[in-house]
Amino acid sequence: MTYPNLNHLMTFAALAEAGSFVGAARRLRLPTSTVSEHVAALEKNLGLQLVVRTTRQNRLTEAGHVLARGAARMVQEVSETLAGIEAHVAQPTGALRLSLPFAFAAEIVGPAVGRFAALYPGIRLEIAVSNQIEDLIAGGFDLAVRIGPLDDSSLMRRSLGAMPQHLVASTAYLNARGRPQTVAALSEHCFAGFRGETRLTLRGPEGVMETELKAQVAVNDPKTLVAIVRGGGGIGLVPRFLSQPGLNEGALEVVLPEHRIAPVQMSIVHYGTAAGNPRADLFTSFLQAEMKEYLAKM
Repeated sequence: MTYPNLNHLMTFAALAEAGSFVGAARRLRLPTSTVSEHVAALEKNLGLQLVVRTTRQNRLTEAGHVLARGAARMVQEVSETLAGIEAHVAQPTGALRLSLPFAFAAEIVGPAVGRFAALYPGIRLEIAVSNQIEDLIAGGFDLAVRIGPLDDSSLMRRSLGAMPQHLVASTAYLNARGRPQTVAALSEHCFAGFRGETRLTLRGPEGVMETELKAQVAVNDPKTLVAIVRGGGGIGLVPRFLSQPGLNEGALEVVLPEHRIAPVQMSIVHYGTAAGNPRADLFTSFLQAEMKEYLAKM
């Protein structure tokens, strides 16, 4: 038998423990009339008298004693379950599966993992790195980082900020081939990129200009692209976090420095609501804070 209103059982358990309707009402912070209504409804639905009411005292019947023991166990189990949930939310445990692009994982997430592990020792991170767009459901991933626009509108997105990107080339390449002074001059140079053709929009002294560059070298990994550019393989469009070391060393230079290219948007995504997975919510908030600090230093 399934009883339709568990509140009635919780009220009856309080009555049995307190010994009176007034005591139960005080314990539950309910009007005495509500306690009386709950017990009366319970008796009606069960077809049993549970309490003998007199002007001096209230006494449980034999059926009332049986039900009181069961209701007390129910209340205890509910209380223990809620306490366990609160502890789980306060200090979540278990695995969190992440899908990350190679360069982002190595350069940004990797150095931050130790700080997250120290904050949340109960969470076990399982990181899969790939430059392919992984299926979150098929791969069993809780979260994924996406760089650029999102194609799947069903994904829930939280922003990680916008990463600056620049056209860069090695100093050796520019010394040998010359430094382009105009957007049009880019077509005279060797271009390395992620696709065979890349359409660029640049904002400079002449206003907004567009150009399409055909890649002589096309790769699917940004760290490999940086290695190609540093080795003199041409001009490449590279996220700032990957080009910054070479710029600091003087091995790389920004091409057309007076022109700006729109930054690339970064997102952390998942299906459903993050509230259902406190581990995912904690990692998302952590990574957002890390990225905010990271971008502020650039």
